[in-house]
Amino acid sequence: MIKHLTILTALTLTASALDNAYLAKVSEGIKNYHAEVITYNTPAHEIPMVDNTKKSQVTTPTITKEERVTVVNKKINNYDDIKIFKTKEIEPINYTNTISLNKLQVSEKKQKFFHMILPAILISKANLKLKRERVLSLMSTPKEELLKEDREFLEHLYKTYKTKDNHTLVSRLKTHPVSIILAQAAIESAWGESRFFKEGNNIFGMWSYNKNEPRIKAHHTRNGKAIYVKKYASLSDAIDDYFAVIGRGAYKNFRKQRSITDNPLKLVDYLVNYCELDNYPNKLKKFIVHNKLRKFDKFKISSNYI
Repeated sequence: MIKHLTILTALTLTASALDNAYLAKVSEGIKNYHAEVITYNTPAHEIPMVDNTKKSQVTTPTITKEERVTVVNKKINNYDDIKIFKTKEIEPINYTNTISLNKLQVSEKKQKFFHMILPAILISKANLKLKRERVLSLMSTPKEELLKEDREFLEHLYKTYKTKDNHTLVSRLKTHPVSIILAQAAIESAWGESRFFKEGNNIFGMWSYNKNEPRIKAHHTRNGKAIYVKKYASLSDAIDDYFAVIGRGAYKNFRKQRSITDNPLKLVDYLVNYCELDNYPNKLKKFIVHNKLRKFDKFKISSNYI
């Protein structure tokens, strides 16, 4: 029973499959860009099973200005607006929309896609590192001696990451290699061609249970009820939500391993329940290796913005 509940929770992140042709797009997209020769088996149901008990809206912790990366918000109007980074220290560009890259040649499309997602990942990782360092700095101070702003900071994080233990919180705030997230982003969004990605910056098909938040109605229903996915203001917001779900969701073994190793080819073995695609970890490994994504693990936000 516990195993089943774990799987139900893990599959929350795979709601991109709600579109009729989603898995077909993924399969075709992967083959077109020679990531690997694979066959995707369409599940019996097109709507993934989810944990319907998680209906509360996630509150983003409030941190002071000096503890957040200074971002450069930018709208994409055409392909040239997507910056290709030449050095490993990059500008924190927060793209507020996406565009279809389908008309580009294969190599250029891949390059543009990865560099469009890259800064959002690095922004989120940098912000989480700052939060983690602040939590670590507060751990030696008795709760009753904490300043009001520090107590509020911790309470927001406790709510988001579903724990009141600081040691557990520190573990949940840790991040993992960029290469894994880029591979997942390409697969989950069908190389940026999924409807949820183009209309709502929703890279991973995160579901929405809050009628008061921006969201997109899926084409399908579940048990006769409408299904919605989140609509994000930017790619950075989508990555923030991704890390929060990984941090508090049914990924205990993955979180444990990322405190032991930063080798993406080892870590992906612990994402077996992340997606309903067959042999998902192996697909991620092949994708990372073929597309030489490990080079992105060395990229970071320029210190000028932190």
